[in-house]
Amino acid sequence: MKPGALWPWVIGGALVLHVVVSLGVVFFTASDASYAVEEDYYEKAINWDKKRAQDRTNDELGWSLAFSAAPPTVPGGQPRIDVRLTDGDGVALAGATISLETFHKAHSNEIIRLEIGATEEAGFYTASPQMRNNGLWELRFTVDHGADRFTHTETRHLFVEGTWQ
Repeated sequence: MKPGALWPWVIGGALVLHVVVSLGVVFFTASDASYAVEEDYYEKAINWDKKRAQDRTNDELGWSLAFSAAPPTVPGGQPRIDVRLTDGDGVALAGATISLETFHKAHSNEIIRLEIGATEEAGFYTASPQMRNNGLWELRFTVDHGADRFTHTETRHLFVEGTWQ
């Protein structure tokens, strides 16, 4: 064998190895449930000014959205999300439409979307989302009441699986 004839093969092998490892990483990250790309991330970046305007609107409205999560009461049941919505003076806001978009941080590609229905008591709303895992959840609420829109995002550790004996 001629001196130096091995080097082109070493370089070519290194390049092939690099391509194979890169494709493996892409496949692994794309198939991992904990990895997800924010939906419409490009549109959200372009509309950053609209998001800031919504934040100012939220501050001006002064509304408050508080929620709690209760685990299911029977095996196989769904947890319950209870929401209390008040205006800046603490008065319950009835007749609002509340949308929820939520996901578990370890399964961020599994987004749950639902409407939260009003209860008979003014300012209280409830829903039973199909949340399956205890842990850290991100909840994004959108409230429409008349011509006003209010948004609230919160990340919280939730206990959504029941334990029975």
